[in-house]
Amino acid sequence: MKKCVSCLVIALFVSCTVFAQSSEMLTKIIKSEKATCAQAAYLPALYANFINEEESLGTFSEGNASKDNAAFEAAKAKGCFSPSVTADSEITLGQICFLYAKTMNIKGGLFYSLFPSERYAFKEFKAKGILPGEADPGMKLSGRDTIDIFNTCLRLVGGNE
Repeated sequence: MKKCVSCLVIALFVSCTVFAQSSEMLTKIIKSEKATCAQAAYLPALYANFINEEESLGTFSEGNASKDNAAFEAAKAKGCFSPSVTADSEITLGQICFLYAKTMNIKGGLFYSLFPSERYAFKEFKAKGILPGEADPGMKLSGRDTIDIFNTCLRLVGGNE
């Protein structure tokens, strides 16, 4: 009986730390003035099951370089980023459109279907009303902006399922 109770207490403690670290990562993303590619890749990588929550523990924590790039490396391996992009690069609006379109399977028009790229993903997001008309594909984003666009994409994908 003692073993069962001990295991339950340990399981409860471990599950609490998982959720605490997850919210800590979201807080760090939201507070960042200029979002990096690694930060922007975190939520869509979880959504697309490129990584799982346990693998991502420690992501964005100081001094933990090996886990900092788990979501970014997984997304890059799936072709969501060009080879020249690094995890610490500031993400642009064009890059995030392509990342979200690819990971969330957002269907595009003719040109995006034929030539999936940042350019046509950006144009598709503008056409779908995800982005305002005056948006620029080279614009740098804050962490809050990346999460706002992600939430809009979730509503779009959720309405199509």
